[in-house]
Amino acid sequence: MADEIVSELKRNVEALLFAAGRPLPVDDMLRALQLTEPGHRDRVETVLETLRAEFPADGGRGFELVPLAGGWAFRTNPRCRAAVTALFDLPNEPGRLSPAAMECLTIVAYLQPVSRPQIAEVRGVNSDSTVHTLLDRELITEMGRAEGGGGAVLYGTTQRFEALFGLSSLDELPALEGFALSDEQKEDLRRRLGLLTVPE
Repeated sequence: MADEIVSELKRNVEALLFAAGRPLPVDDMLRALQLTEPGHRDRVETVLETLRAEFPADGGRGFELVPLAGGWAFRTNPRCRAAVTALFDLPNEPGRLSPAAMECLTIVAYLQPVSRPQIAEVRGVNSDSTVHTLLDRELITEMGRAEGGGGAVLYGTTQRFEALFGLSSLDELPALEGFALSDEQKEDLRRRLGLLTVPE
């Protein structure tokens, strides 16, 4: 009987992970499964570790189970990056971000919380449309308002952003120095970033 209970719990956890479409915290799994008694968390975590062993990171399967953005999620194996990239490069494939949107998202990721005027200052162009796109895709979200000067809305990245880019947290963002920029481009970027760090 115990084996049947474990099998049912494992099956249900798998279903939740696939259905969620986002990294799923253990607390959310417990609520969905209506597991409230002491010891249930340990059982769910044991099931997750079992599944993680079955679908290991960088293993031989097309997807893997990993802790991600404060929860657990199935994601594609990094070895399959070329195939997955080719899928999203197909013409008219929904969900593909434009270069402008990627640029805007990068600015938000590294400078958050950041306002639209600040984003426009770095990019050198009006960014209202790209900000709307990123909000619609739930990759960025409002994080409050700046003090003084009309209180511009401030934006930051979301859990969905972290999941999409395979980050357990924002601490895993690559350092800006790691980007292949010319000395002139680096100096220009530092100049623009400097404009954002001077308090008004």
